[in-house]
Amino acid sequence: MILKIYLFTLLVLFLTNTIYSQNPGLYIPRNVEKAFNNGTRSSDGKPGINYWQNRADYNINVEFDPKTRLVRGNERIIYSNNSPDTLNEIFVHLFPNLFKKGNPRDFAINPEDEGDGLILKNIVYNGKGIDTSVYSNYNEYRGTLLRIKLSTPIFPKTKADFSFDWNYVLNKESNVRTGTIDSSTFFIAYFYPHIAVYDDIDGWNDFQYTGGVEFYNDFADYEVSITVPKDYIINATGVLQNPDEVLTDKYVKRYQSALISNTVVKIIDSNDIINKNITKANAKNTWKFKAANVTDFTFALSDHYLWDGSGLIVDKKSGRRVFINAAYDKESKDFYKVAKTARAEIEYMSTVLPGVPFPYPTETIYNGSGGMEYPMMVNDSSVPDSSMVGLTAHEISHTYFPFYMGTNESKYAWMDEGWAAYIDFMTTSTLYSIEVIKNSRVKAYKNAIGNDLDLPIIAIAKYLKSPVYRYNAYIKAAYFYNMLKEYLGDDLFFKALHVYMDRWHGKHPMPYDFFNSMSNAVGEDLTWLIKPWFFEYGYLDLGIKEITKAGNKYNIIIEKKGIYPGGFKLKIAYSDGTTEIISKSVSVWKDGNKKYIVEIPAVKKIIKAALFDKIWLDADSSNDKFIIN
Repeated sequence: MILKIYLFTLLVLFLTNTIYSQNPGLYIPRNVEKAFNNGTRSSDGKPGINYWQNRADYNINVEFDPKTRLVRGNERIIYSNNSPDTLNEIFVHLFPNLFKKGNPRDFAINPEDEGDGLILKNIVYNGKGIDTSVYSNYNEYRGTLLRIKLSTPIFPKTKADFSFDWNYVLNKESNVRTGTIDSSTFFIAYFYPHIAVYDDIDGWNDFQYTGGVEFYNDFADYEVSITVPKDYIINATGVLQNPDEVLTDKYVKRYQSALISNTVVKIIDSNDIINKNITKANAKNTWKFKAANVTDFTFALSDHYLWDGSGLIVDKKSGRRVFINAAYDKESKDFYKVAKTARAEIEYMSTVLPGVPFPYPTETIYNGSGGMEYPMMVNDSSVPDSSMVGLTAHEISHTYFPFYMGTNESKYAWMDEGWAAYIDFMTTSTLYSIEVIKNSRVKAYKNAIGNDLDLPIIAIAKYLKSPVYRYNAYIKAAYFYNMLKEYLGDDLFFKALHVYMDRWHGKHPMPYDFFNSMSNAVGEDLTWLIKPWFFEYGYLDLGIKEITKAGNKYNIIIEKKGIYPGGFKLKIAYSDGTTEIISKSVSVWKDGNKKYIVEIPAVKKIIKAALFDKIWLDADSSNDKFIIN
């Protein structure tokens, strides 16, 4: 009897593992398959027993001159090769070279901003200098990339020591995620030589930054010192280490008060700006920041911005508190509410969606240009209040995806933008009754559904241009996440999401890790839903084929005309003026059927039925209504 139970248990485990491991029908590229074979990824969605990832820890000193816009710095990088491979070369991102004359870009920039790009004055590898010129036998410049052939390799499980001295002129007129905001306000991102990711899927991720494609970085610890003239206030990734060295006593007290306040504190108001006694009276001040286990570092400065802040306990068990602050121009009226708005949204994200305590000690919403996320920083334009709440939520939610989860935005933008779009939709619709996702992007995609521009979501993001990039990364992916939540139900969805996040935060998950982890966590192979939505050409198109009455019931026949399955809401209108709404999840198409019958008791006469949804991505609306004459 014991032997039979043992054999039965082994059989169940084998069959279960087979369900999760094979993912029947999902195409697996060779480079991904190699990772599974090498044991760095596993079929149940967990990091493999041989999983590894490299890291680079940065110590940066940077000085910025607002008059000349010269960014000048030096950095030391301790690079850890945790891989099983011997590295004979490294790739270094030189992101400011987006503005270098002659380099490729996804869009035109102001000619005034074209220049020499980032100039390397000095490179040292393990104590030995490397020729920085374009004629060097060791260096190869490729647009925004530098390939360095190493005189001695970096062996597995060893560290290497790199130093760089560099400078460049910050862009003035073309604000592409970084640049000049006004004559004395600047947002400075992607400003330093940054070692590229070497991973188990592609080796060196040597993508070119052309302005449209986003990023993929290793996790790192940063110690950064930023020197600027007096009167300039710095906001940055990480925690300010020396407030008493750069702020006068009055503002040190306000800052420290804001850190622990449960309501928004005006650290700097409009009267303070006039009095100009905020920073120490030195000709220059050096602001020091530390940030642990983040994927990038950025900073901003102004001599006339207001500054609001408060603290929020995001983890009730530990009492851990996050400093939430906003820095903004006094003319940006929407920003007077941003610190409070961000506080409510971070509380929602910490407790509801994704339901993981905000992972970093600070978050700054900076009144800059556009809308862009950075670790612990957000660069947002001033917009109307109705747009502000969504923009703020969207950019803050990126803290989880890609920063906490370490996803590769350059290849799989839907793994972060899709979540951000979904989280901002849920946050704003819950807190403010504003459906942010139902906007111009949805309308634009509806005009392209099923056209030859409508590519599968799995298509590599860095090779896509807008609008296709936005269809896949934002709209279709967000719709899928919402559909999955409705199918699984709240409890199972959040259980599976948290399993995925617990397994992969601080690491580099790729699509199959997400697919396998979700299937593993819910105990069901989700390939039937994943395959069409991510891997196949197609679209969602449901329609009401007919309504018939048979005896004491109505049969409303819903037809799946497109390849993609989807849930639906059916609104039924009766002759007595009443209406009824029936909701069905995507599960009604799980068996591959093309038709589904909704049965309604014929207690009242039906005169009309219509399909609808809040973020309906139905290709053909002409068959969404049926009227009984």
